[in-house]
Amino acid sequence: MEYLDKLLSGIDDGLKEEFLKRKKLQEENFNEYKDSFTEIFWDVYLNIAELLEENSPMEQRLFIRAGIVDPRYLAKDWDRIKEIVKLVQSDTVFYADEWIIAIKKSKVPPSTFEDVIQDSMQERQIDPTMFEKEYERRLFERSIEEEKLKDLVKGIQGKGPYSKGVYVIFDEVIKAIGKLKKMDSDIKNLKEVLDSMHEKQRNLPLKSSSEKKLTEHLVVRQMVKKAIGKFGIQYPALISNYFKEINQVFTKSFVNELIENFKLIDKTSLTRNIRGTEVFMPPYIILVPGYGEMGFCWEPIEGLNIYGRGRIVVPLFSRKGTEPFYQAFGEYRWKLEKELSFGRWMEEGLTGEYYRYLENNKYKGNPAEYFVKDYLLWVTKEVAGIQKLEKPVREIFWRYIPFDDSIKEKLANVSYIYQQLWEKDLRKRRSQS
Repeated sequence: MEYLDKLLSGIDDGLKEEFLKRKKLQEENFNEYKDSFTEIFWDVYLNIAELLEENSPMEQRLFIRAGIVDPRYLAKDWDRIKEIVKLVQSDTVFYADEWIIAIKKSKVPPSTFEDVIQDSMQERQIDPTMFEKEYERRLFERSIEEEKLKDLVKGIQGKGPYSKGVYVIFDEVIKAIGKLKKMDSDIKNLKEVLDSMHEKQRNLPLKSSSEKKLTEHLVVRQMVKKAIGKFGIQYPALISNYFKEINQVFTKSFVNELIENFKLIDKTSLTRNIRGTEVFMPPYIILVPGYGEMGFCWEPIEGLNIYGRGRIVVPLFSRKGTEPFYQAFGEYRWKLEKELSFGRWMEEGLTGEYYRYLENNKYKGNPAEYFVKDYLLWVTKEVAGIQKLEKPVREIFWRYIPFDDSIKEKLANVSYIYQQLWEKDLRKRRSQS
């Protein structure tokens, strides 16, 4: 079959023969041979991943991306997955094959995985791309404000005493200058960070391609196992019999839409405060194959680099709707706050207040697990005005994980509880102005 020939091209003949043998056996007696086929599937998966390149056959790309072994296994469901074949550009969301290729091409630093990377901190690269984009964006925004100021100054003229209108312009000029000062301060901070990153980049020892050993495919394998969960469907190939249990396909297009909406729900998890400057820096989102039940944070930052982007994992095929997406961000937020607190996570900020809430109410167990559950309720229920959280938790999240003002205003019209929180916000803003 031409499809299988392309899928297995470049694979060791012995491995190819064994794969085809077990594939045939499971097709004749699925229940008896599915576990045996699962073992050989992962051997082939890791083998293909090592060979993978941008110009690899689409059959191999889809095998790594979605676990597609044979089109006949999905006769009824091609329409549901056809979107995953489309090319969608993103520097945040990656299918598994795209992620592995990005690592190989050094577009993204490899993931920390101590079981297979013995010297991960030395292997760590530095990726200033996000800061460079943010720096250019801030320069552009400043140039717009400069033009506005020039236009304002043109209005300052008069033969006699200045009119009231000119004094109004004076006030606007003062505001504009203050805004430009703040923008310039942010630009200086970003420039210092960029200079520091470029300096570190220059000082990294050069390694030839022959010295680099790919480990990311092993990381992806572990990501898949965790996304499936201990009691999930361990069979890795995509087939209609199991696919009927999938109620959400996380295509890149769909995830990009979720991110746009997420900017209103929890912008603070998509941005990072760097030296007093807010930078849009979402974690990388890796969409892994398998019949997934869990989304999670693989690492909140890149190794020890606090300026590096974290990475979260979301199953491409979800058995729990959109929950894994928000679950992953909940765990990411908790881990990031802990990482950036430098050991004071129980005393300060979001994690500190939430931890004290758990202590005061004598909750036992892992604080992160409670947090992720409450975070899920916050971004899926409370955002819609459905009150599911305890009052102290709602107040903590309202302060540290705030919805966009447009959402807050709507909620204020839904319930007195939200109205009180919104009015408190407004009073605080008035007192600070």
